[in-house]
Amino acid sequence: ALLPPILRRVLLKRRLLARCLALTALIGCIIWLAGSFPQPPPPPSQSETPAAQAKDGMVVSSLTPAANQNGPSLPNYRVHIFYYAWYGEPGTDGAWLHWNHSRLPHWNAERARKFSQAGHTPPGDIGANFYPELGPYSSANISVVRRHFAQIRRSGAGTVVVSWYPPGMADGNGRPVDRLVPMLLSAAREFQLRLALHIEPYAGRSPANLRRHLRYIAATHARHPAFYRERTRDGRWLPVHYIYDSYRIPRSLWRPLLLGGGLGGSASIRGKSEDALMFGLAMSIGDCQTIKESGFDGASNWAAMSRQCSTAGVAFAPSIGPGYIDTAVRPWNAENTRQREGGRYYTDGLRTAIAARPVFLSITSFNEWHEGTQIEPAAPRYGYLDYTPRKRDHYLDLTAQYAALFKPDTSAGL
Repeated sequence: ALLPPILRRVLLKRRLLARCLALTALIGCIIWLAGSFPQPPPPPSQSETPAAQAKDGMVVSSLTPAANQNGPSLPNYRVHIFYYAWYGEPGTDGAWLHWNHSRLPHWNAERARKFSQAGHTPPGDIGANFYPELGPYSSANISVVRRHFAQIRRSGAGTVVVSWYPPGMADGNGRPVDRLVPMLLSAAREFQLRLALHIEPYAGRSPANLRRHLRYIAATHARHPAFYRERTRDGRWLPVHYIYDSYRIPRSLWRPLLLGGGLGGSASIRGKSEDALMFGLAMSIGDCQTIKESGFDGASNWAAMSRQCSTAGVAFAPSIGPGYIDTAVRPWNAENTRQREGGRYYTDGLRTAIAARPVFLSITSFNEWHEGTQIEPAAPRYGYLDYTPRKRDHYLDLTAQYAALFKPDTSAGL
């Protein structure tokens, strides 16, 4: 809210471009020092046997599709899928949350007047161009979460990356999500999944208060055995955090937080309880070096960006979506729609991303219904798009095919 109007417009345009292409590069910083946080047992590797799984104390729920029980023993933990737990409905939450999302005005006042700014009125009218198979659900409903995690397990993705705000904070259309993380972690363990956090640009976010929130995560959620960790080159296991819109903060302010040794000084997270592998957002090839200089670790414009990230010494983690349409919440943004083409848009992106040999493959998204990037099953309903002539679970099946093909090198760690 404190940014000048022109800068706000530029940032919004950049964000829309990155989202509509569904090919955002999510980058991480891989500068690690020894940490003092006691590490729980590392996540099982994909080569572990059913006996090893039982020893880990996890069970496969009856909701888990039989194909996964009889197929590969574990999902691919290097395939990450973005998950939004911000939805609500009156029966569970006492009010509609996010399904009644307002229509956002264009930054140009003259153009804004041409479009409605009215909110939506669920359940018949929701803030999305597709309609979920489950109807407008509550993210606080454990039955819904278990259904979702069974579908994610079926998709072959192993790590659920949850959109997260610090305790007591939320976006303008929802309620604080942090309270749901313990439930999500328990469900993740039940389905042999892992959970990571996608830290949103909450009000007043800065490296200083982010460090405080990282300490909170380390002391609470990161102690759970289902919290996602990756092995570093020196053999330690550290949590992985995605930082959305990391470019909003200048690299000169990121450096003290993310660089280790004398470069970061006392403000650094390196070697502290809150140490983690931090992935920032890149939207152009030149961002790889910026990410590196900020203290982050990775990036993407497929092959070209992969090469530049390798040269810069940062990890490359592209994000692929099945399409994009957000006119239910941004009615003036039709030119940025990306049609699904029966799944071809998605498979083209997946093939290209895998060929670039990234360290992670991320999917945008499981259920970001407002922007039409979801792979969650959609139901045919008058006035809404659906996956016809494909089946409702078509995108779960496509994800499973490519998750099985993605074979990152995990021998040396990140």
